[in-house]
Amino acid sequence: MIYLTYNDQPNGIYYSQVIDVVNYLNSIQSKEKVKLVALISIRNFFENRKKIKTRLPDAVVLPMAPGASRWKWNLFQLNSVSGKEKIMARGPFATALALKLKQNGQTKKVIFDARGAYKAELNEYNVVNDEILKSEIAGIEQDILRRSDAILSVSKTLVKYWKSDYNFDSQKHVVIPCTLSNDFIFEFPPSYELLNYKKEIGFGEDDIVMVYSGSSAGWQSFSLVERKMTEVMEKNDKVKLLWLTHDYDRNSTFVKRFGDRIVTNWLQPKDVRKYLLAADYGILYRENSVTNLVASPVKFAEYLSCGLNVLVSDNLGDFSEFVKEQGCGQSGTAEWVLQPVNYEQKIKNHGLAMKYLTKQNFTEQYLSLLA
Repeated sequence: MIYLTYNDQPNGIYYSQVIDVVNYLNSIQSKEKVKLVALISIRNFFENRKKIKTRLPDAVVLPMAPGASRWKWNLFQLNSVSGKEKIMARGPFATALALKLKQNGQTKKVIFDARGAYKAELNEYNVVNDEILKSEIAGIEQDILRRSDAILSVSKTLVKYWKSDYNFDSQKHVVIPCTLSNDFIFEFPPSYELLNYKKEIGFGEDDIVMVYSGSSAGWQSFSLVERKMTEVMEKNDKVKLLWLTHDYDRNSTFVKRFGDRIVTNWLQPKDVRKYLLAADYGILYRENSVTNLVASPVKFAEYLSCGLNVLVSDNLGDFSEFVKEQGCGQSGTAEWVLQPVNYEQKIKNHGLAMKYLTKQNFTEQYLSLLA
């Protein structure tokens, strides 16, 4: 079996949601080995190929044709690796290519690994500045939903979106949220270690630490996040911000005002856990859009795994309701009233992540896809 990705660059998400998934699929069944085939940009091709093969030596990494609207040109690249009985494909273009291979008799089954609402994402956030692709994406999305043999959805809300926008009525899907990478499956440390991490990073023992971990991509609603953080930091001098992003504007009004209460860094994936363990709250506050409505941010699972209470907006995939039901943060637009998160609550949050958001919890669903 092939696990196929298209135009996904190696980063923390890729390692967690692609390479770890391939390894996990191989660990739960031995009938057919799963091999990663990655089509990546020719820009920094050799550097990125090395990153992928360092983590998964038997991966096949191929250069993709330049230009987003030329995605069909990549079919010839896959001729040499076709012939497997099944292809599990991440995203719409990898799946559309796999379905063309099936149409040509080069594979028998295609599994669509759906990470979001692609029509909405391209048009709401201009993810790809290509008008041809934007005009085609709805047809591509509908076609692969209809013709794929099985489908993995990252949220129940994504399935509802398919039903409302594409009249999707099939029962061939399973729901598996974005799960923890192996780096975030660990025995929770004692309270004194958390305090040591806090001090090492530059916070005081009594500081209430919020963390924002991620980019400033459009769907992250960065300006909205800054306004919410401003409200809190104005009213409580004990609140500090750990800002784990490479998009750090030192000239912004927010940074100029609160810069002495901000610690910022951009980390390698393996180093993120230590920093998250130093915090009390994880921020996942986003605007109300279709892209966010159906999302399953892996950051949610990482925050919980590190014991954080999550500050989440309304209608963020399935996680807003999860926060309300499990009492692991605050959900909605109401004012954030922050107190230090005690050790017992952190232990509880870590337990929720281990119970609900590891790949092992979805073994049955993965096996049903493979079958």
